[in-house]
Amino acid sequence: MEYRRLFADVRKRPGSYGLNGSFREVVAFINGCDAGNSWGLLVGFREWLALKADTEANLAWPFLILKIAKVAAAGSEVGLELSDSEEVKALEVLFEELDSFLTARNGSHGAAVVIAKYLEKRGR
Repeated sequence: MEYRRLFADVRKRPGSYGLNGSFREVVAFINGCDAGNSWGLLVGFREWLALKADTEANLAWPFLILKIAKVAAAGSEVGLELSDSEEVKALEVLFEELDSFLTARNGSHGAAVVIAKYLEKRGR
């Protein structure tokens, strides 16, 4: 499956996928796609986002998206209490970073390259 195309369509038409278009539901959908790929679809995504956020990759990727979008996460429930403008910003950053990541890690060693860049930047 071409996930870049799928996620671009989800961005345009979330209702066609049974989603209300909220950050929280889109995160659940993307996690479902990752689960359906034996957790291999997003390998390296946390490291990718951590580089963008200039932080460690010790947070779940949705929290890193919110950090990059400069949206405060309310408690431990990602996207539970976002304002309309925060939802828009978080979704914009999510889809842009996800597309950039999937483009960058295309190929047989793509995830390894992303993770190696993260480790190099973090001095490991």
